[in-house]
Amino acid sequence: MEKIVIFRFHKHPSICLNRLELLNKLNPGIEIYGIYGGEEKDLSKFEETLRGHLKHIWVIKNKTNDWKWQNFDLALRDWYKEIGKDITFDRAYIVEWDLILTDSLDNIYAHIPKEELGLTGFNKLSLVEKEWDWVAEEPSRSDWLKLLEFVKKKYNYSLEPNASLGPGLCLPREFLEKYSEAEVPELCHDELRVPLYSQIFNLKCKDTGFYKKWFDDDEKKYFNCVNRDIDIEIIKTEIKNNGRKAFHPFRKLFHLKLS
Repeated sequence: MEKIVIFRFHKHPSICLNRLELLNKLNPGIEIYGIYGGEEKDLSKFEETLRGHLKHIWVIKNKTNDWKWQNFDLALRDWYKEIGKDITFDRAYIVEWDLILTDSLDNIYAHIPKEELGLTGFNKLSLVEKEWDWVAEEPSRSDWLKLLEFVKKKYNYSLEPNASLGPGLCLPREFLEKYSEAEVPELCHDELRVPLYSQIFNLKCKDTGFYKKWFDDDEKKYFNCVNRDIDIEIIKTEIKNNGRKAFHPFRKLFHLKLS
């Protein structure tokens, strides 16, 4: 299986370099492609710092910061149309600059068949929707209902929808091919659209296992999407005990010898 990494980044060039060095150490020879979502005026700083570590840097242009945050799947769709379609790969791992992976991609994602999507926190939407802002509160809930109505009419969708979290997903090429050709409205968030369209394409999803329990305070010590930084001592303990391998968010330099 041909594998690539798509490295998502937008700030802190030195930390991005640190993450790329870690990825290369644990996955020798893997090709890494960048998608940059920061300020375009700062791009040259990243190009200089990351030179030699990325095969290519594709820039999200003319979009607000909120758009880049909510719609990475749409940026990835455009990347595939412009760049990815000409690259040989079967699976793409999406690695954010503030995601720490302390083992090889082959080991971490070994439980996910190559033809399936690996989604973090993959769960039935009905089990989380009462507490999850994206569907529990306005205006996000109205957007979700509009998206659901759209796919029902456009794709005859009639399944039970799922939810996911953004960091750490892996995608088979088939998903990106079909997504690049599909009609995808700018409604809601990629954490809802990706599992929704995987159902439309009849592609299976499997949980990465990075986020083990939704809305759990103890779980947030290891992995969260609520801007709560992970303590380095937590990571050290997990490495020592051969425990968890994925942590988010961690926004400091990571000593490579720990891995």
